[in-house]
Amino acid sequence: MLIEYIKNIPIFKHLKEAQLKEIASRCKSAFYKKGDAVFYKTDLSTDLYIVVSGRLKAVLIDEQGSEIVLAYFESGNFFGEFSLLDGKGRSATIVADEDSELAVLKRNIFLDLLLEDSKIAVELMITLVERLRNSDAMIESLAFLEVSDRLIKTLLNAAEVEGKIGGKDYLKSKRLTHKELASRIGASREAVSKCMKVLVSKGVIKEHDDYILIARDAVKRSV
Repeated sequence: MLIEYIKNIPIFKHLKEAQLKEIASRCKSAFYKKGDAVFYKTDLSTDLYIVVSGRLKAVLIDEQGSEIVLAYFESGNFFGEFSLLDGKGRSATIVADEDSELAVLKRNIFLDLLLEDSKIAVELMITLVERLRNSDAMIESLAFLEVSDRLIKTLLNAAEVEGKIGGKDYLKSKRLTHKELASRIGASREAVSKCMKVLVSKGVIKEHDDYILIARDAVKRSV
């Protein structure tokens, strides 16, 4: 049931059952195939999207078609809050990274909820601050870190999020293609491929068919 996803979203977690049911009843379902765009940067839509299943990514795409991944959204996440609040164009393009189901809440409905319950506004601000901090960290990384440093940081973050142990000295995460890694760190696929070869030769990472192992002390060993 949709209500099970809504009540796990931070901005709605304090609401009572009746309120959650009301929100669920006001949402519309939307389905997207892998590769479909939910909306494009500058589109003038203002809905809030809640991820029921699947995974989506927020990206910036240049004129040559290269992309930088800003964030991923999985079940229980939401996105679209910037345009929801200010009514202006979208700040990024959202693409389905997997077949996905979304619950869509109209702007006027959400704004009514804000007026009725100030706790929603507080939780929304906390989420916005967290996302801005993540954006600041990405900007700092792009500005000051070399490709290999950014690559290691991204691999370590991915492994820590998944929380899988790959042995005493390694962390384990799902294997990403070099193109996917390049889009995450804002580098060319060729640069990523070269860095990966060096890191493999140093034993910092180990590539397998479906997963990758990265040394816990990768930063130190890559020097």
